[in-house]
Amino acid sequence: MKISENEPVRFNELYRNIPSVSEKVLSQVLRQLTIDGIIQRKLFPDIPPHTEYSVTDLGKTLLPHVISLANWGREHFDTIISNRQKSTKTPNYIIAT
Repeated sequence: MKISENEPVRFNELYRNIPSVSEKVLSQVLRQLTIDGIIQRKLFPDIPPHTEYSVTDLGKTLLPHVISLANWGREHFDTIISNRQKSTKTPNYIIAT
């Protein structure tokens, strides 16, 4: 989790380090995580203003589960990619008899 690795982290740093996400989607996800209490948003009224994000105590209880899920994904990555490639060639459903 990018925020937990380098707390606190600025929006632009997150945006640069997550290449597959748009600014809009990142903003929406950060807003929802803030509402849910998983992360904390701190606004600095400097000129120009900047925002930093950090993981809350509640969010820290979620981190072990997120890390486990990421490890599972890495462990099964090749199988998942293989299944995706197969699904474009053949139907991925079973016909009940």
